[in-house]
Amino acid sequence: MKKGYKVTDVKRIKKIGVAAENLEELIEKSCKKLGFNVSCAECRLYVAEDGTHVDDDDYLKTLPPQTLFILLQEKEKMVTDFDYYYNLIRSCKKDYIDTGLAAKDFLSTNFKEKFQVFQKYIAAANDAKTMLSERTQDPAWFEGLEPSEKTKEQSMSKRVKERMRGYFYKTKSALQSSELYVHSRNGRGKKLIDQFLLDLRKLLELNKYNEGYFNRHDNITRMCNENGLFECGGLWNNQRCMYDGEHVINPYRSREERIIFQTWNLDHKIELSRSVVPMILKAIERLGQTTVQCTSCKKIAGECFIEADRYYLQIFTRENLKLVHIVCHYKGKHDIQSDVYTLCKKCLTSQMIQS
Repeated sequence: MKKGYKVTDVKRIKKIGVAAENLEELIEKSCKKLGFNVSCAECRLYVAEDGTHVDDDDYLKTLPPQTLFILLQEKEKMVTDFDYYYNLIRSCKKDYIDTGLAAKDFLSTNFKEKFQVFQKYIAAANDAKTMLSERTQDPAWFEGLEPSEKTKEQSMSKRVKERMRGYFYKTKSALQSSELYVHSRNGRGKKLIDQFLLDLRKLLELNKYNEGYFNRHDNITRMCNENGLFECGGLWNNQRCMYDGEHVINPYRSREERIIFQTWNLDHKIELSRSVVPMILKAIERLGQTTVQCTSCKKIAGECFIEADRYYLQIFTRENLKLVHIVCHYKGKHDIQSDVYTLCKKCLTSQMIQS
């Protein structure tokens, strides 16, 4: 059975299509179409992509239709596609490539020290615009953002709210896809989970989705300094980042740093999926029992309620969140756990009064 192939010469001047059943037929037809004035015995066939010599029918049969081959005459040398196009580009753009090679050679030694020097120069160049706030003052910073975002602080607050909504919907999705929700008896599990999610959302709205975390003008809750500089908090179980002075960023300085800042994570020390959500489900399951122990007063009560405030702190606040550079974001299992938090009616009422 014949297959269709593409064949060209070593200079890639002309490309032809050939239908052939075997290697001999492929070479013979290619010689004629390419205008080679030599016998077929003096020609060799190679795969253009990697330079593999095709010298028998068995190997030819393993190659897919439309494979591109290079047909060489006796004294010609094989040049792969990569080498051919690299040499072509190099001949046209020699100055650019030589400059790139020189830069590569320069950065191949003492890279860490040189990078820190570059970083200082870049920072100094952009510092003049860092403290500008309004869109009209630094329009380049706002490229790609919604027209409604008028100041850098407003934009950064919006980024926090997006992350918080993400944590909420991740929690909601996990709870509503659980066995307790989907197959709850008499709909009790479903009702309790829906109520918990409603309470959680109210707490988020009450605290304005913690929008001040990335807002440098929020002197109470911000994670940065007054200029907008953020520092990595290090691995979840460390007090500080081991890359001292390297994992820092100021997204207020430039559009590029604002975009890079999106790769920084608000890491849950007590993990949301592995620990917090399972404990929420366990707490809700416990509410279905005849008697439940109150987490606060330790008394056994006939009626208890889930302590939404405690889980809110673990999911959405700095009590359990740490801002980290992507290198310090450990995705393995954290050796720290959430717990079951339930309150009796008396303790719940007391908590509400204090709030």
